[in-house]
Amino acid sequence: MRMRKNGGVLDAVGVTKRYGKVAAVDSFSLSVERGKIHGLLGPNGSGKTTCLHILTGLLRPDSGTVSVCGESIESKESRRYLGFAPDDLPLPGSLTGREYLDFHDAMRSRHDRVRAAQLVRALGLGADLDKQIAQYSHGMKRKIQVIAALSHQPEIVIFDEPFRGLDPDAATVLRSLIKGFADSGRAVLIATHDLLRAERDCHEVTILNGGVTVASGSPDALVEEHHSATNLEEVFLSVTGLRADNILRKDSVDFLFARH
Repeated sequence: MRMRKNGGVLDAVGVTKRYGKVAAVDSFSLSVERGKIHGLLGPNGSGKTTCLHILTGLLRPDSGTVSVCGESIESKESRRYLGFAPDDLPLPGSLTGREYLDFHDAMRSRHDRVRAAQLVRALGLGADLDKQIAQYSHGMKRKIQVIAALSHQPEIVIFDEPFRGLDPDAATVLRSLIKGFADSGRAVLIATHDLLRAERDCHEVTILNGGVTVASGSPDALVEEHHSATNLEEVFLSVTGLRADNILRKDSVDFLFARH
């Protein structure tokens, strides 16, 4: 189904997903624009993973729409424009890294072997490409997922905790790749718990809590809007209600180590 094109590379409008009477995501809307890095933030159980699975077409919402470059996420055409590096998808351990990338080559009409080779070199995976994935560390698995997500030159790439398990050198390279990808006129959506990195790298952020959007905008604008906050972390704690919980937990910890 062809959808009306609007301002975003990725657009979600009024997305809701229920499990029984519980709404995992409720009336979620999002627009990720070209040239932008957008952060999806939220505490554990906030609905981030459900949102990512809906935005990538892995899960169908009960209501609402998702489009990529104007194409419904339910269409095959939309997959040409989308790259996804998940944090929760097991990789086939019996394949080598090269075989896994060849598999993606066969699945993607736009796969670029030269681009894939450049990404392999940039992320320092060349010496391990012919090893079975079962022998890979978490960081190496993350690298192969990133290469697979970017090698077909998508218009938007979605990362779930992309820096988890990466050594500092690889994290620096990936950060540069993400920035360069956005600067080229494409778009990036990153789900992360790393609030310092989100404040530094993201042009826009959306904060979820209990399946509902509780804040959205540029990090600077959100800090300015919440007058008592001096950084994005303080905004996050305020809008999710975690500040009071943290104070209670701190009091409990202080009590444990107090001299009686």
